[in-house]
Amino acid sequence: MTKNKKVLVGVSGGVDSSAAVYLLQKQGFEPVGITLKVIANTKDSKFENEIQRTKDLCTKLGIKHIVKHVEQDFHDTIIMDFVNTYLDGQTPNPCVICNKFIKWKYLMSVADEMEIHYVATGHYVIVKENNGIYEIHQGSDPKKDQSYYLWQLSQKELARTIFPLGEMTKTEVKAIANEHSLVPESLGESQDICFIPENDYRQYLHENFGEKFEHIGKGEMINPKGDVLGQHDGFYNFTIGQRKGFKMGFNGRRYVKNLNAEKNQIVIATDDEIFSNGMIIDKINYPSDEVERVFNGDIQIRYNSKPVPCHGEMLDENTAKILFQEPQRAITPGQSAVMYHGTKVILGGLIKEML
Repeated sequence: MTKNKKVLVGVSGGVDSSAAVYLLQKQGFEPVGITLKVIANTKDSKFENEIQRTKDLCTKLGIKHIVKHVEQDFHDTIIMDFVNTYLDGQTPNPCVICNKFIKWKYLMSVADEMEIHYVATGHYVIVKENNGIYEIHQGSDPKKDQSYYLWQLSQKELARTIFPLGEMTKTEVKAIANEHSLVPESLGESQDICFIPENDYRQYLHENFGEKFEHIGKGEMINPKGDVLGQHDGFYNFTIGQRKGFKMGFNGRRYVKNLNAEKNQIVIATDDEIFSNGMIIDKINYPSDEVERVFNGDIQIRYNSKPVPCHGEMLDENTAKILFQEPQRAITPGQSAVMYHGTKVILGGLIKEML
Protein backbone atom coordinates (compact mmCIF):
# COMPACT_ATOMS: atom_id res chain seq x y z
CA MET A 1 0.00 0.00 0.00
CA THR A 2 1.39 3.40 -0.97
CA LYS A 3 2.23 5.70 1.92
CA ASN A 4 0.56 9.06 1.46
CA LYS A 5 -0.65 11.85 3.72
CA LYS A 6 -4.06 10.32 4.33
CA VAL A 7 -4.68 8.96 7.82
CA LEU A 8 -7.73 7.21 9.28
CA VAL A 9 -8.35 8.61 12.77
CA GLY A 10 -10.45 6.96 15.47
CA VAL A 11 -12.68 9.72 16.85
CA SER A 12 -15.12 9.56 19.74
CA GLY A 13 -16.24 13.14 20.21
CA GLY A 14 -13.95 13.64 23.21
CA VAL A 15 -11.14 16.12 23.82
CA ASP A 16 -8.25 13.78 23.00
CA SER A 17 -9.40 12.34 19.68
CA SER A 18 -10.68 15.75 18.55
CA ALA A 19 -7.31 17.36 19.28
CA ALA A 20 -5.57 14.47 17.51
CA VAL A 21 -7.52 15.16 14.30
CA TYR A 22 -6.76 18.88 14.50
CA LEU A 23 -3.04 18.32 15.10
CA LEU A 24 -2.72 15.83 12.26
CA GLN A 25 -4.37 18.29 9.91
CA LYS A 26 -1.96 21.02 11.01
CA GLN A 27 0.95 18.65 10.37
CA GLY A 28 -0.08 18.29 6.74
CA PHE A 29 -1.98 15.03 6.94
CA GLU A 30 -5.38 14.46 5.37
CA PRO A 31 -7.45 12.92 8.17
CA VAL A 32 -10.56 10.82 7.68
CA GLY A 33 -12.54 10.39 10.90
CA ILE A 34 -14.07 7.06 11.88
CA THR A 35 -16.36 6.38 14.83
CA LEU A 36 -17.05 2.81 15.89
CA LYS A 37 -20.63 2.37 17.06
CA VAL A 38 -20.32 -0.36 19.69
CA ILE A 39 -23.64 -0.28 21.55
CA ALA A 40 -27.08 -0.82 19.99
CA ASN A 41 -30.39 0.34 21.48
CA THR A 42 -28.74 2.10 24.41
CA LYS A 43 -31.10 3.38 27.13
CA ASP A 44 -29.48 6.81 27.14
CA SER A 45 -28.34 9.17 24.42
CA LYS A 46 -24.65 9.28 25.39
CA PHE A 47 -23.40 7.38 22.36
CA GLU A 48 -25.63 9.28 19.94
CA ASN A 49 -24.40 12.57 21.43
CA GLU A 50 -20.80 11.44 20.95
CA ILE A 51 -21.44 10.55 17.33
CA GLN A 52 -23.12 13.91 16.70
CA ARG A 53 -20.22 15.80 18.32
CA THR A 54 -17.82 13.86 16.12
CA LYS A 55 -19.83 14.64 12.97
CA ASP A 56 -19.85 18.33 13.96
CA LEU A 57 -16.08 18.29 14.52
CA CYS A 58 -15.37 16.69 11.15
CA THR A 59 -17.69 19.14 9.41
CA LYS A 60 -15.94 22.04 11.18
CA LEU A 61 -12.52 20.79 10.04
CA GLY A 62 -13.75 19.93 6.55
CA ILE A 63 -12.95 16.23 6.65
CA LYS A 64 -14.88 13.05 5.87
CA HIS A 65 -16.52 11.15 8.74
CA ILE A 66 -17.50 7.47 8.78
CA VAL A 67 -19.63 5.59 11.31
CA LYS A 68 -18.78 1.89 11.39
CA HIS A 69 -21.35 -0.39 13.04
CA VAL A 70 -19.57 -3.04 15.11
CA GLU A 71 -22.25 -3.67 17.75
CA GLN A 72 -22.45 -7.45 17.31
CA ASP A 73 -18.70 -7.97 17.29
CA PHE A 74 -18.31 -5.73 20.34
CA HIS A 75 -21.00 -7.70 22.18
CA ASP A 76 -19.52 -11.09 21.30
CA THR A 77 -15.88 -10.14 21.81
CA ILE A 78 -15.82 -7.55 24.60
CA ILE A 79 -19.04 -7.73 26.58
CA MET A 80 -19.19 -11.54 26.71
CA ASP A 81 -15.52 -11.72 27.71
CA PHE A 82 -16.34 -9.21 30.46
CA VAL A 83 -19.23 -11.37 31.70
CA ASN A 84 -17.37 -14.67 31.46
CA THR A 85 -14.30 -13.29 33.22
CA TYR A 86 -16.44 -12.34 36.21
CA LEU A 87 -18.05 -15.79 36.11
CA ASP A 88 -14.53 -17.25 36.34
CA GLY A 89 -13.86 -15.26 39.51
CA GLN A 90 -11.50 -12.79 37.84
CA THR A 91 -11.60 -9.05 37.14
CA PRO A 92 -11.69 -8.20 33.40
CA ASN A 93 -9.76 -5.51 31.55
CA PRO A 94 -12.18 -4.71 28.69
CA CYS A 95 -10.33 -1.64 27.38
CA VAL A 96 -7.18 -3.69 26.75
CA ILE A 97 -9.14 -6.33 24.84
CA CYS A 98 -11.09 -3.69 22.92
CA ASN A 99 -8.00 -1.86 21.72
CA LYS A 100 -6.63 -4.96 20.02
CA PHE A 101 -9.73 -6.82 18.89
CA ILE A 102 -12.12 -3.96 18.09
CA LYS A 103 -10.39 -0.58 17.66
CA TRP A 104 -7.28 -1.61 15.76
CA LYS A 105 -9.07 -4.44 14.00
CA TYR A 106 -11.47 -2.01 12.36
CA LEU A 107 -9.02 0.88 11.99
CA MET A 108 -6.76 -1.41 9.98
CA SER A 109 -9.47 -3.13 7.95
CA VAL A 110 -11.28 0.09 7.00
CA ALA A 111 -7.97 1.79 6.20
CA ASP A 112 -7.11 -1.13 3.90
CA GLU A 113 -10.51 -0.85 2.18
CA MET A 114 -9.90 2.87 1.62
CA GLU A 115 -6.25 2.33 0.59
CA ILE A 116 -5.05 4.47 3.51
CA HIS A 117 -1.71 3.47 5.02
CA TYR A 118 -1.75 5.32 8.34
CA VAL A 119 -4.17 5.09 11.25
CA ALA A 120 -4.20 7.28 14.36
CA THR A 121 -5.81 7.64 17.78
CA GLY A 122 -5.80 10.06 20.67
CA HIS A 123 -3.88 7.78 23.05
CA TYR A 124 -1.06 9.28 25.11
CA VAL A 125 1.61 6.92 23.79
CA ILE A 126 4.87 7.27 21.85
CA VAL A 127 6.00 4.88 19.10
CA LYS A 128 9.70 4.86 18.22
CA GLU A 129 11.40 3.06 15.35
CA ASN A 130 14.69 1.34 16.17
CA ASN A 131 16.44 -0.41 13.26
CA GLY A 132 13.14 -1.24 11.61
CA ILE A 133 11.51 -2.38 14.87
CA TYR A 134 8.64 -0.32 16.26
CA GLU A 135 8.56 0.16 20.03
CA ILE A 136 5.78 1.31 22.38
CA HIS A 137 6.96 3.91 24.88
CA GLN A 138 5.17 5.67 27.70
CA GLY A 139 3.57 9.01 26.86
CA SER A 140 5.26 12.16 28.11
CA ASP A 141 2.43 12.99 30.54
CA PRO A 142 2.85 10.51 33.44
CA LYS A 143 -0.73 11.15 34.59
CA LYS A 144 -2.20 10.25 31.18
CA ASP A 145 0.23 7.66 29.79
CA GLN A 146 -1.82 4.85 28.18
CA SER A 147 0.91 2.45 27.10
CA TYR A 148 -0.43 0.01 29.72
CA TYR A 149 -3.53 -0.48 27.56
CA LEU A 150 -1.70 -1.19 24.29
CA TRP A 151 0.61 -4.12 25.09
CA GLN A 152 -1.29 -6.44 22.72
CA LEU A 153 -0.48 -4.43 19.58
CA SER A 154 1.78 -6.03 16.97
CA GLN A 155 4.56 -4.75 14.73
CA LYS A 156 2.12 -4.62 11.81
CA GLU A 157 -0.17 -2.29 13.76
CA LEU A 158 2.56 -0.15 15.33
CA ALA A 159 4.25 0.43 11.97
CA ARG A 160 1.10 2.10 10.66
CA THR A 161 -0.10 3.97 13.78
CA ILE A 162 0.44 7.63 14.63
CA PHE A 163 -0.10 8.96 18.16
CA PRO A 164 -0.17 12.78 17.84
CA LEU A 165 -0.63 13.33 21.60
CA GLY A 166 2.23 11.12 22.80
CA GLU A 167 4.62 13.94 23.61
CA MET A 168 1.98 16.31 24.97
CA THR A 169 0.36 16.85 28.36
CA LYS A 170 -3.37 16.72 28.94
CA THR A 171 -3.26 20.41 29.88
CA GLU A 172 -1.76 21.27 26.50
CA VAL A 173 -4.32 19.14 24.67
CA LYS A 174 -7.23 20.74 26.52
CA ALA A 175 -5.87 24.19 25.70
CA ILE A 176 -5.79 23.35 21.98
CA ALA A 177 -9.32 21.92 22.08
CA ASN A 178 -10.66 25.00 23.88
CA GLU A 179 -8.75 27.54 21.79
CA HIS A 180 -10.16 26.12 18.56
CA SER A 181 -13.60 25.19 19.96
CA LEU A 182 -13.19 21.55 19.01
CA VAL A 183 -15.48 20.31 21.80
CA PRO A 184 -17.68 22.01 24.40
CA GLU A 185 -15.52 23.42 27.20
CA SER A 186 -17.81 21.77 29.75
CA LEU A 187 -17.11 18.30 28.35
CA GLY A 188 -15.63 16.07 31.05
CA GLU A 189 -13.47 12.95 30.96
CA SER A 190 -15.00 9.77 29.61
CA GLN A 191 -15.96 7.10 32.13
CA ASP A 192 -13.76 4.09 32.76
CA ILE A 193 -15.79 1.46 30.88
CA CYS A 194 -17.92 2.84 28.07
CA PHE A 195 -20.74 0.27 28.28
CA ILE A 196 -21.16 0.30 32.09
CA PRO A 197 -23.59 3.05 33.25
CA GLU A 198 -22.24 4.94 36.29
CA ASN A 199 -19.36 2.43 36.32
CA ASP A 200 -21.53 0.02 38.38
CA TYR A 201 -20.62 -3.38 36.95
CA ARG A 202 -22.71 -5.29 39.49
CA GLN A 203 -25.91 -3.53 38.45
CA TYR A 204 -24.97 -3.99 34.80
CA LEU A 205 -24.48 -7.74 35.21
CA HIS A 206 -27.69 -8.07 37.22
CA GLU A 207 -29.82 -6.17 34.70
CA ASN A 208 -28.37 -7.64 31.51
CA PHE A 209 -27.03 -11.09 32.40
CA GLY A 210 -28.88 -12.02 35.57
CA GLU A 211 -29.71 -15.50 34.27
CA LYS A 212 -26.00 -16.35 34.07
CA PHE A 213 -25.44 -15.50 37.73
CA GLU A 214 -28.72 -16.43 39.40
CA HIS A 215 -27.61 -20.00 40.15
CA ILE A 216 -24.63 -18.86 42.19
CA GLY A 217 -26.44 -17.68 45.34
CA LYS A 218 -24.90 -17.25 48.76
CA GLY A 219 -21.44 -18.53 49.63
CA GLU A 220 -18.89 -18.61 52.40
CA MET A 221 -16.52 -15.88 53.50
CA ILE A 222 -13.39 -17.47 54.91
CA ASN A 223 -10.07 -16.26 56.29
CA PRO A 224 -6.71 -17.34 54.81
CA LYS A 225 -6.66 -20.35 57.19
CA GLY A 226 -10.01 -21.57 55.83
CA ASP A 227 -12.13 -20.66 58.85
CA VAL A 228 -15.67 -19.62 57.92
CA LEU A 229 -16.39 -16.01 58.89
CA GLY A 230 -19.86 -15.54 57.42
CA GLN A 231 -21.77 -15.49 54.15
CA HIS A 232 -21.84 -13.35 51.03
CA ASP A 233 -24.32 -12.95 48.16
CA GLY A 234 -22.12 -14.29 45.34
CA PHE A 235 -18.38 -14.11 44.64
CA TYR A 236 -18.88 -12.01 41.49
CA ASN A 237 -20.02 -9.09 43.66
CA PHE A 238 -16.47 -8.71 44.96
CA THR A 239 -13.09 -7.75 43.57
CA ILE A 240 -9.67 -8.31 45.09
CA GLY A 241 -8.68 -5.48 47.42
CA GLN A 242 -12.31 -4.53 48.15
CA ARG A 243 -12.97 -3.63 51.80
CA LYS A 244 -16.71 -2.96 51.85
CA GLY A 245 -19.91 -4.91 51.34
CA PHE A 246 -19.26 -7.77 53.77
CA LYS A 247 -22.52 -7.22 55.74
CA MET A 248 -20.73 -7.97 59.00
CA GLY A 249 -18.27 -6.24 61.27
CA PHE A 250 -14.63 -7.10 61.95
CA ASN A 251 -12.08 -6.06 64.52
CA GLY A 252 -10.14 -3.85 62.15
CA ARG A 253 -10.31 -3.45 58.38
CA ARG A 254 -10.65 -6.51 56.18
CA TYR A 255 -10.12 -6.87 52.45
CA VAL A 256 -10.89 -9.41 49.75
CA LYS A 257 -7.71 -11.44 49.20
CA ASN A 258 -8.98 -14.04 46.75
CA LEU A 259 -12.07 -15.37 44.95
CA ASN A 260 -12.91 -19.02 44.39
CA ALA A 261 -15.56 -19.26 41.68
CA GLU A 262 -15.77 -23.06 41.82
CA LYS A 263 -16.61 -23.08 45.55
CA ASN A 264 -18.33 -19.66 45.58
CA GLN A 265 -15.99 -18.52 48.35
CA ILE A 266 -14.26 -15.25 49.03
CA VAL A 267 -11.16 -15.03 51.21
CA ILE A 268 -11.13 -12.11 53.65
CA ALA A 269 -7.82 -10.94 55.13
CA THR A 270 -6.08 -8.10 56.90
CA ASP A 271 -4.16 -5.51 54.91
CA ASP A 272 -0.83 -7.23 55.62
CA GLU A 273 -2.23 -10.51 54.30
CA ILE A 274 -3.24 -9.25 50.84
CA PHE A 275 0.34 -8.65 49.69
CA SER A 276 1.94 -11.14 47.27
CA ASN A 277 5.56 -11.93 46.44
CA GLY A 278 4.82 -12.59 42.80
CA MET A 279 2.39 -13.81 40.15
CA ILE A 280 1.96 -15.94 37.06
CA ILE A 281 1.03 -14.12 33.85
CA ASP A 282 -0.09 -15.74 30.61
CA LYS A 283 -1.25 -14.87 27.08
CA ILE A 284 1.96 -12.89 26.77
CA ASN A 285 2.65 -10.54 23.85
CA TYR A 286 5.97 -8.90 22.96
CA PRO A 287 5.24 -5.69 21.00
CA SER A 288 8.87 -5.34 19.83
CA ASP A 289 11.28 -8.19 20.70
CA GLU A 290 11.04 -11.41 22.66
CA VAL A 291 12.84 -11.37 26.02
CA GLU A 292 15.40 -13.83 27.33
CA ARG A 293 14.18 -16.82 29.35
CA VAL A 294 15.25 -15.03 32.54
CA PHE A 295 14.84 -11.26 32.68
CA ASN A 296 14.50 -8.18 34.88
CA GLY A 297 12.49 -5.02 34.53
CA ASP A 298 9.72 -2.93 36.06
CA ILE A 299 6.17 -4.25 35.94
CA GLN A 300 2.85 -2.41 36.21
CA ILE A 301 0.01 -4.46 37.68
CA ARG A 302 -2.90 -2.02 37.23
CA TYR A 303 -3.48 1.18 35.29
CA ASN A 304 -3.24 3.56 38.25
CA SER A 305 -0.08 2.01 39.75
CA LYS A 306 3.58 2.70 39.10
CA PRO A 307 5.84 0.02 37.59
CA VAL A 308 7.86 -1.81 40.26
CA PRO A 309 11.15 -3.74 39.97
CA CYS A 310 10.79 -7.47 39.35
CA HIS A 311 12.54 -10.60 38.19
CA GLY A 312 10.92 -12.79 35.57
CA GLU A 313 11.30 -16.28 34.17
CA MET A 314 9.55 -17.64 31.09
CA LEU A 315 7.79 -20.93 31.87
CA ASP A 316 6.82 -21.41 28.23
CA GLU A 317 6.36 -19.09 25.24
CA ASN A 318 3.04 -17.74 26.60
CA THR A 319 3.53 -17.86 30.38
CA ALA A 320 5.96 -16.25 32.85
CA LYS A 321 6.62 -16.30 36.57
CA ILE A 322 7.17 -12.83 38.00
CA LEU A 323 8.75 -12.19 41.42
CA PHE A 324 8.60 -8.68 42.85
CA GLN A 325 11.57 -7.01 44.49
CA GLU A 326 9.10 -6.02 47.24
CA PRO A 327 5.66 -7.60 47.92
CA GLN A 328 2.79 -5.96 46.06
CA ARG A 329 -0.77 -5.35 47.23
CA ALA A 330 -3.95 -6.92 45.83
CA ILE A 331 -2.68 -8.79 42.78
CA THR A 332 -5.81 -9.29 40.67
CA PRO A 333 -6.22 -12.19 38.20
CA GLY A 334 -7.74 -11.03 34.93
CA GLN A 335 -5.99 -7.66 34.98
CA SER A 336 -3.08 -6.78 32.71
CA ALA A 337 0.55 -6.79 33.77
CA VAL A 338 2.92 -4.76 31.60
CA MET A 339 6.72 -4.81 31.86
CA TYR A 340 8.97 -1.87 31.00
CA HIS A 341 12.64 -1.19 30.46
CA GLY A 342 12.70 2.53 31.13
CA THR A 343 9.82 3.91 29.07
CA LYS A 344 9.73 0.98 26.61
CA VAL A 345 7.05 -1.73 26.82
CA ILE A 346 8.85 -5.09 26.81
CA LEU A 347 5.93 -7.44 27.25
CA GLY A 348 2.42 -7.66 28.57
CA GLY A 349 0.16 -10.44 29.75
CA LEU A 350 -2.89 -11.27 31.82
CA ILE A 351 -2.48 -12.03 35.51
CA LYS A 352 -3.39 -15.69 36.00
CA GLU A 353 -2.68 -16.20 39.70
CA MET A 354 -0.86 -14.64 42.64
CA LEU A 355 2.11 -16.25 44.38
